[in-house]
Amino acid sequence: MEGLCCSIYVVFHHLFADGLTLFGKNINVLFKFGQEAVILFFVLSGFVIYYSYNVGKDKSFKTFFLKRFLRIYIPLFIVFATDAILKKAGGYEFTKNTLYDLVGNILMLQDVASLKPNVVCSPFLGNSPLWSLSYEWWFYLVFFFVYNKFKDKSSLIVYLIGTIATITYLIYPNFVNRELMYLVIWWAGADIAKLFLEDKPMSLLNVKTPLIFLTICTLLLAVNVKLQNANVTIGVSPFLELRHFAFSIVAIICAFLWNKLHWVGFKYTFGIFEFIAPISFGIYISHWFLIVDAHYLDAVVTNPIVRTLLYIVVCVAFAYLVEKIIYVKLNKYIMQRFFNKAQA
Repeated sequence: MEGLCCSIYVVFHHLFADGLTLFGKNINVLFKFGQEAVILFFVLSGFVIYYSYNVGKDKSFKTFFLKRFLRIYIPLFIVFATDAILKKAGGYEFTKNTLYDLVGNILMLQDVASLKPNVVCSPFLGNSPLWSLSYEWWFYLVFFFVYNKFKDKSSLIVYLIGTIATITYLIYPNFVNRELMYLVIWWAGADIAKLFLEDKPMSLLNVKTPLIFLTICTLLLAVNVKLQNANVTIGVSPFLELRHFAFSIVAIICAFLWNKLHWVGFKYTFGIFEFIAPISFGIYISHWFLIVDAHYLDAVVTNPIVRTLLYIVVCVAFAYLVEKIIYVKLNKYIMQRFFNKAQA
């Protein structure tokens, strides 16, 4: 549920961050935290993956990989194709860079070059929300191998490697050390899930290790910002990374405090989005070209408010088609074919 809310908030962020007036007051500041929403999702993802893997019976890499692959790539390939068709219909000219970005996105190497240094490739066709998928994908794979190799020592190893990666990131930032650095945030969610599964008290004292290493990484990034003092912008590296890590600490502390209050108010805040939870991923990866940067209805509907509402309806319908019909059927078919052949 919390992951759903992160996805929906990112949609609101892209729609309203530049301006939204209510009763004569500009309230766009409420939607300025799209980056923080993604970081919160990283923590939640770590929790969910650790929990689902440990409660599941089949712990083989074959099953783990196939489930993760199909969950991400079936909707993603449909999004790639749909976006390309709409762009082509709108007169977009495809170049060698377009193909380069497509291959890079399939290999999960994408990030936003305008925000971070030494990025391998950009999100395909400018669909900027796709940047987070590269992190998620590699977090999944690293989790499986590290967790199964080192078991109870895996958390400490990840935090130590993540801290070293942070230090090297200050010297020469690149795709590898950036992924390993952000893995510290994701693994903090996994350690919270471990507490939950072991039925230990959900107290800040019991998550002191991830909080300590998150703080160390945050301080290192703060030093980096200080050293690069000239023209530091809050939404761009090196401040952006500091912002991400500082928020992860705040988010974890707030979550544990809210837990102490028995999640009072959750039902009337995050809970109201429950009805679109099953299609939230589809909305997240398609809303940029179907709503935010959409033009396919511009010549048909002139009223901007009505047009935006129609774009939202199209996006929700598209996400439903992808998630609840195409993905469900393809996933079932591929899983059955794969495992039946494997058993034979």
